[in-house]
Amino acid sequence: MGKEKIYEIIKEVESISKLMNKKVNSKESHKRFTISELMVMSQLRLGEAKTLSEISQILGIPNSTTSVVVDRLVKMGMIKRERDKEDRRKVLVCIKGEGIEQQRQIFKYHMDQFGRLFENATEEEIDYILNGLKTLESVIMRD
Repeated sequence: MGKEKIYEIIKEVESISKLMNKKVNSKESHKRFTISELMVMSQLRLGEAKTLSEISQILGIPNSTTSVVVDRLVKMGMIKRERDKEDRRKVLVCIKGEGIEQQRQIFKYHMDQFGRLFENATEEEIDYILNGLKTLESVIMRD
């Protein structure tokens, strides 16, 4: 593949990312959370406690980044750290009451926003978008 095509892909991904962030993350109350913080809270939203390593692995981000994000969320009162009852060496991270409510509101807000983004798309266009995204994921996974 030529450099021009690679550059075009990069520009399209950047453009779509910026556009979606602008359209989806417009509510002020949700802007206080970074994408990484939202991703960590999303992993904990079902109430299951996880270790930092588990969260890092699921999200595909370094342990050090996860640790910093978890520290910020603990300071905000959204999540808490606790020792594993069976293995005291393990530290588990779980979402707290306020964090559960915040995550629920943010999830509902994002679902509503994405719904608005695609409400004028035809079923055929939605299928085309999904197939394109799955193809992109498949190509990236080959590496």
